[in-house]
Amino acid sequence: ERVKGVEEYLKKRSEVNTFFVAAGGFTGGETNAAIVFIEMKPMGQRGKDEKTGKELNQQEFIQVVRDYLNLTVPDSKPQVQDPSQQGFGGSGNGYPVEFTIQGPDWNQLSESAEKIMAELKEKKIMTDVNSDLLTGAPEIHIVPDRKRASERGVGVAAIGSVINSTIGGTIAGSFEKGGHRYNIREKREEDERSPAEKIKELSVRNNRGELVPISAVVEVKEATVASSISRKNRARAITIFGNPGEGLSQQESLDKAEQTAKAILPAEYTFNLSGSAEEMMKSFIGLLLALVMGFIVAYMVLASQFNSFVDPFTVFVALPFSFSGAFLGLLIGGQSMNLFSMIGLVLLMGIVKKNSILLVDFANQIRERKQTSIREAVLEACPARLRPILMTSIATIAGALPAAMSFGPGAEARQPMAFAIIGGVLVSTLLTLYVVPCVYSLLKREKKSAAETAIKRGQLGADAITVQA
Repeated sequence: ERVKGVEEYLKKRSEVNTFFVAAGGFTGGETNAAIVFIEMKPMGQRGKDEKTGKELNQQEFIQVVRDYLNLTVPDSKPQVQDPSQQGFGGSGNGYPVEFTIQGPDWNQLSESAEKIMAELKEKKIMTDVNSDLLTGAPEIHIVPDRKRASERGVGVAAIGSVINSTIGGTIAGSFEKGGHRYNIREKREEDERSPAEKIKELSVRNNRGELVPISAVVEVKEATVASSISRKNRARAITIFGNPGEGLSQQESLDKAEQTAKAILPAEYTFNLSGSAEEMMKSFIGLLLALVMGFIVAYMVLASQFNSFVDPFTVFVALPFSFSGAFLGLLIGGQSMNLFSMIGLVLLMGIVKKNSILLVDFANQIRERKQTSIREAVLEACPARLRPILMTSIATIAGALPAAMSFGPGAEARQPMAFAIIGGVLVSTLLTLYVVPCVYSLLKREKKSAAETAIKRGQLGADAITVQA
């Protein structure tokens, strides 16, 4: 019944191409849940929104649907999810912001989870906040009063036996038929009364054979408990998940959620990333490891090629400028530091080094061929290598421009990498032409003549020094 109103609303929206509704969940057993899959029309065909007067993109339409569900669907917990933000491997609940709190006491853990969720909603750190804590399962607690039971000669085992026979039945015997043995289960006839009322009417025999009303020796309580207790790494755990708050990136929401959770959780309770957030962190660590390993391997290869430990260092001087240029490009393009921009940084490490290699290698060749000084070699190498450096850099930037300027579907995945490459190549090219020659001239030593080398080794005498002079 609640979904029917949502269907009518979606039919009226010009942005919607098709939608599919699964009421009761895919298994059919979730009578209190429904899922709606929405496919939007391509950009340019969605029409203008009445309130904003412009065509809405995916994220803007998500906010419109979220506001509608929160206002018009009573007594519900609507959650709007972008499938492209589900992370790698499909682990967890598929939300970009997901973490798990763990602790020894389940009641304390559930209370802390409720407080954390309320705080996250109030401070707008996350939207569509929910957890895997399912409460509402009815349960009857039968608490024996040991003092009164002892006064009446009633044992706790006798109380448990009577209640078990009433609710679950007891096996009174068995019979064989056709080579099979069948149990005879003795059970009270079902009626419309609640289990609590049935238990209160029971009687139990004491150690003297007398019948004692069970209500005189026990206290019957009705409570609402969790349907299941989840665990992670052998510890009781509750997972909280949702989307980043308005105006916040995934990392910013995770950082603020961690601060909020740690301020509320007691000392023995822990906060851990899970799901898509955990996968994102693993991906970042893997890319950083690839960046470091790439740096080490590249240094080793260049050192073997140049036959020097100084020249590779001179080549790598351009890398800090490429990273600062990449960050500047992301800032100007309004992009965030995510997995795609990190891949762009890894690419930059290979792209930017070629400018420095062109300069350093050509300067070394001039010194070997003409036996000139470092200054003369640099002054000759820089103008000669300016043209190929500019040609390759401009070609790289031109190749990344279409991806940076794209506005179609999937542009959010291509643009961060493109802006990082453009900014890194542009800044590093401009600064490399000045910085690398300076570092080369500072670190490189002038080669001594053969006579000077021989004198240093003691192979020539003082007279020879005069003659050579």
